[in-house]
Amino acid sequence: MPTAPARRPAINNQLPALATAFLSAHLPDFFDRFGLDFTIDGPQLEYFVYEKKTGLDISCSLTFSFDETAGQIQVMTFYPGLHLLPVTHYLSAVCFFMIIQHFANFHHIQRECRILLSTRQGVFDTFYAQLKDFDFHILLHGVDDQIDIGSRFLHPVLDTSMIIERALPAESIH
Repeated sequence: MPTAPARRPAINNQLPALATAFLSAHLPDFFDRFGLDFTIDGPQLEYFVYEKKTGLDISCSLTFSFDETAGQIQVMTFYPGLHLLPVTHYLSAVCFFMIIQHFANFHHIQRECRILLSTRQGVFDTFYAQLKDFDFHILLHGVDDQIDIGSRFLHPVLDTSMIIERALPAESIH
């Protein structure tokens, strides 16, 4: 039986002036129902979305890395799993925004940098191109439906203290 996660700090509803009205409207909804935490895996951070009511993880894979030399955030995987639950329309966008904010805070990114990822054209059209807090555009068309996309990231100041590091389970002794 899963245990409920530890009590998290409350979200600071003071969003930066750069945040859209959309984000301001949906951010409280996200954190009322879901929580985010992360683990450090070498140069990468892996994030987890969990349902507050059950404490169960719902995300599939959320992995980000930072190339400091190139000044680039690489979104390696972003599958929050929110679309599988009822009444979660738009919450994947909120999740993406908060992870990018936390990632930038974690790495002390104080200057403009690029966010890069590979995806399918349909996912770009229905998700990334719709994110008004970013300016995603196609950089390269790949094989079949694959594309590489990018966005500038201007680092607004946003409290992400509610996203805390997850303790790794103790390795079993053989």
